[in-house]
Amino acid sequence: MTRTLRYTFLAAVFVLGAVCSAEVLLYDTFADGSRTETSLPTQSAVWFSHPANLTVSSGSLAVNQLAIGNTSSKMWTYFAPNGSPVSLGVGDKLIAEIRFTPRGAMYSTTSKNFRLGLFYDPTDAQLLQDTNSDNGGGRWYDSRGYAVMFTLSPDSTAGTIQVGKRTNVTGTDGLLSSTGTYTWNTGSGQAANLSLNTQYTMKLVLERTAEAEMKVTFTFLQGSTVIASNTLTDNGLGSLPIYTSFDQLFFRLSTYTGTADIVDYNSIKIEKIPAAYGGPLVGVEHVFTAVQSCRTELFDGVNPRMNDNRTDGSKLSVRSDEKAAKSWIKFDLSSLEPEESSSLRAAILKITSITDKTGTTQLSYVKDSCLDNIGWTETTLTWNNAPGNIPSNDGQTPADPSFTVTDLRANLDPAKAAFLAVVDYSSGCVVGDSFTFDAMPAIQEDSDGIVQFVLHGATGLINFATHDHATVAYRPTLTILLPPLGADWPIPYQDQTVQTSLAFLQWTNPEPNLPSGTITCDVYLGTEPNRLLMDKVTLGPDVNIAAVNAANFPHFAPLQNRQRYYWIVDVHDSSREGVLEGLIWSFYVNDNMAPTVNAGPDQITWGLPKVIALDGTASDDGLPVPPGAYTVQWTQVSGPTVSINPDNAEDASVEITAPGVYEFRLTANDGEKQTYDTVKVVVGETSCQASHLSTGQPYMVGDFNQDCIVDLEDFAQLLSKNWQNCTDLLVGCN
Repeated sequence: MTRTLRYTFLAAVFVLGAVCSAEVLLYDTFADGSRTETSLPTQSAVWFSHPANLTVSSGSLAVNQLAIGNTSSKMWTYFAPNGSPVSLGVGDKLIAEIRFTPRGAMYSTTSKNFRLGLFYDPTDAQLLQDTNSDNGGGRWYDSRGYAVMFTLSPDSTAGTIQVGKRTNVTGTDGLLSSTGTYTWNTGSGQAANLSLNTQYTMKLVLERTAEAEMKVTFTFLQGSTVIASNTLTDNGLGSLPIYTSFDQLFFRLSTYTGTADIVDYNSIKIEKIPAAYGGPLVGVEHVFTAVQSCRTELFDGVNPRMNDNRTDGSKLSVRSDEKAAKSWIKFDLSSLEPEESSSLRAAILKITSITDKTGTTQLSYVKDSCLDNIGWTETTLTWNNAPGNIPSNDGQTPADPSFTVTDLRANLDPAKAAFLAVVDYSSGCVVGDSFTFDAMPAIQEDSDGIVQFVLHGATGLINFATHDHATVAYRPTLTILLPPLGADWPIPYQDQTVQTSLAFLQWTNPEPNLPSGTITCDVYLGTEPNRLLMDKVTLGPDVNIAAVNAANFPHFAPLQNRQRYYWIVDVHDSSREGVLEGLIWSFYVNDNMAPTVNAGPDQITWGLPKVIALDGTASDDGLPVPPGAYTVQWTQVSGPTVSINPDNAEDASVEITAPGVYEFRLTANDGEKQTYDTVKVVVGETSCQASHLSTGQPYMVGDFNQDCIVDLEDFAQLLSKNWQNCTDLLVGCN
C-alpha cells in the first residue's frame, strides 16, 4: 500500500456547489424552568429589570406587565462569550427567532411599545444582573445594533412595524428607550393584529449582503403564515459603518397598556448561517492505492472456472457473456483515525483502462455488513468466494435458483453489494484513460477500514489496471479529503478570480480544543507561497476576517491587477500546544469583467416570407485592452437554416420562408471573456399556426383545417373525406 499525505487544494477533482450549515448559538425552550443557566446553546441566563414579576416554568418565561404597572420592563440574554461577539462576514446571516403567547388582556394602541434588537457593546463588559435601569448603570450607551418596534394590538389600531439602526452611540439614551437614537426605515411595514392565547413567532434576520451593506428583515408569523414584515438596508446610515458584531438579544415592553397583561415567551433561538461556499473543496488529502485486486471468471466456454483463481498480475477483466468476468478491488483505510473517517469531506475512486474499448461497465461496492472472505488476496480469490458475488455449482447456472442466469453473469447479490455508478466509455476509451467516481456512500458505510469495489456487467470485454500494474499511475486509487484542523472554507475560495477592490480575506475558525480556549490567527499574504516572503498580521480572539489594506499587508496591498496572490491562516488555540498550520490558498486578480449582452425580446409573428429584425445590445468595461474594443457574433441555434445579415453587428435581420421555431444567439467577446444571450423567434403562416408553434399545444379535436375554429368547414371536410367510398369488400357496392 502507498499512502501519501499532503496539503492541497484539489480544485480539479473535488468540486462543491454550495455548502453552509447553521451554527446554533442559543436555543432555550425553558425546559427546566430556569433562567439562570448558561450552558449555551441549549440554555442561557436571562436577566430582567423586574425579576419579581417574571414567572418561569417548564416551557415558559412569562412577563407580567399588568403587575409591573405603568412602566417599562426590560429583558436581555447573551448568546456569545463576554468580549467574543459573533462576527458576520459577507454572506453570513444571524437569525433571532422568538416564540411567544400573549395572555390576559390585550390593549388597543398605535404606540409601538414592543421593541427588541440584536446588539454589541464594544466598551463595556456584559451586564450579568437584574436591574431596573435601561442604561445598566452607564452600560449600553454606545451599544451598536439593529432593532424593531411594533404594537401588540387585537384590532385595527395596531401600528405598523418599523426596523431601525442605532445611530446615536455617543449620548446617554437607553438602549431601546428613545426612538430618536435610531435611524428608521423610511417605508412603513405592515401592521399585525393579534389574538390572545395564540402562539406567534418573531424573526429578526441580519444578513451581510456586501462588504459595506447589512440587510435587516423582521417577519411576524402565526404558525407558518407571515402576517407582517418590514426590511431595512444599512449601507452607512447615520454616517456610521454597518454593524457586524453581536452578542446580545434585548427586549423592552413599554407598559401593560401598550402590550398585553402577560407576554409568555416559549422559546428563544439564535443561529448563525455562514455564507454559502461556492468554491472547490479544500482540505487534507490522503491518497490510498489499492492493496489487492483480482479478476474472476465463471466459465471458459468449455470448462467451469468458478473455483479457479484467475490472477495474472496485469489486468482486471470485465464481461457479461458466458465467461462472465468480474473484478474486485480492495482498499485498506485502517490508518485513518475514527474521527477522521467520520468527518471526511470527499472520496474519489479512480480506475484506469488498459485496453481500447467502447461500451459501459457497472461499478458496485461490497456492503460493510458483508464479511464473507474479507481477507482475500489476489492469489486466493475465486468466483465462488468473492465477497458479494452470486455463486454457481456448474459455471453456467446460479447455485441459488432465485437468481437468473443474467444475474449470475452480470450482477451481484443485492443483500451484500450496492450499485455505485456506471463506468461509461460509450464514446470510446484508450489505454491510460482514467475514470473517477464519488465513493462517499461506500466510505461512509465503512466501519472496519476495509472497502471493496467490484467491476461487473460490461457490455463487452474490457480490462482495467490492477493494484500492482507495472505503470504505477494506472493503479486504482482512493483519494480521501478531510477537513483541515485549523482555518477552513476560504473566501476568496481557491483559484477564484477577484478584482483589485477585494476588501477582506475571510475563513472559518475551528472550535477550541477545550471550551475555555480562545482562537487567534496569524494571516499571511504575498505573491509567493512562502511564509518568509509574505506579510503577516496577527488578529485578536475569534476573529475570522482580515482587511486587505496596507496596515495589515504593507508590501502587497493594495492588490495589483493580473497578479496571483497566496494566503495562509495559521491558528493558535490557547487550549492546545503548537500551531494549527493553515493550507496555502490562492486567488487571481483580474479587473476585467465579461461583456454584458442582450439578444432582445422573444418574438411571435406570422405571414411568409417574413423579415425578422434581431435587435441586440452589448457593452463592456473597456478591459482588458482600452479603448474597450469588443466583437459580437450572431449564430443560429435551432430551426430551419437561414442567413443572418450581418452576423457581426448587434442589429441584424433574417428572412424566414418556412414556419417554425427559430433560436438565435448573440455572443460578445472582449478578447478574454465572452458572454451570450439567446432570442426565440416563432413564425407561422397564420396567427393560428404561430400560436400553436409557440405554446406546443395540440389543435382542438375536430379542427381539421387547423384554423383554430371548429366550424362547418371542418364538418364538411370530415364528410367529404370518405364521400361515396365503398367498404363492402365481398361484392362491392354496385
